[in-house]
Amino acid sequence: MTRIGFMSDLHLDSNQFGHFELETLTDVLKKERIDHLHIAGDLSNDLIHISLPFIEDLRQEIPTSFNLGNHDMLGLSEQEISGYDFQIQQFGQTKLVSFSGWYDYSFVPEKSKEEHLRTKNNFWFDRRLDRELDDPSLTAHSLLQLKKLLASLDGPIIIALHFVPHQDFLYDHPYFQRFNAFLGSQAFHQLFVKYEVTDVVFGHLHHRHHIRVIDGVRYHMRPLGYIREWKLTQNFFNDFPQHKISQMYRLHKRYNTVKDLEEFLNYKKKHLADELRDALTILDTKS
Repeated sequence: MTRIGFMSDLHLDSNQFGHFELETLTDVLKKERIDHLHIAGDLSNDLIHISLPFIEDLRQEIPTSFNLGNHDMLGLSEQEISGYDFQIQQFGQTKLVSFSGWYDYSFVPEKSKEEHLRTKNNFWFDRRLDRELDDPSLTAHSLLQLKKLLASLDGPIIIALHFVPHQDFLYDHPYFQRFNAFLGSQAFHQLFVKYEVTDVVFGHLHHRHHIRVIDGVRYHMRPLGYIREWKLTQNFFNDFPQHKISQMYRLHKRYNTVKDLEEFLNYKKKHLADELRDALTILDTKS
């Protein structure tokens, strides 16, 4: 049996991962008896100088693989992005297929392509990326490659991708619903069902969910996300209410008020392992 651990959305740069964070993560993985770690995208905004050195450090302790998220693509060419897509690893009878995925605006069909592009170019991180095709075409190309690959495989299949493959995981807050267009596509789920994929691990949207079975596919979504979103940070304000601000719903603002306080730094050190463990998905594969 091989025990595979999955994580996503570490955002090493924003979360200021250093030696202590790496050491804590390694310790968690060893205590959970993880044989192989796969990271499903968004390691950082700098693949070459931040993400790859971090992966190499991790590999000194545990075999590690990854696929790209949209943040990892910053500064990469289309050819470089493609080089990380659709990798297959075999663990006993089980095959792990990893790729990025993309989005085609189909989660928000009531708006036109032009409206989506205006929203993307005004607000969304991906306006900084240099992709060769438009978003629906990128998604169609990814789906075609995925279909050909899945049709060629047999035995149990686990999928790791970055983008959201089912509408059940979208934003439900009215303000954020327009951004659902840039989260993924239901067409990925349809292929997972057709080719009897057993488990799918993904991230991108920074919410953690319990295992959800949809049409026979087990979905796992437990991204780490930004430190301002962590349970650890919310719990700090519960335990130290004197540091609460009037606009607690503004996650960035409330985090900035405490991020350098000795109380918070000590609290983070004490509870970081629990936060990392909560963002870890574990799947056991048969030999």
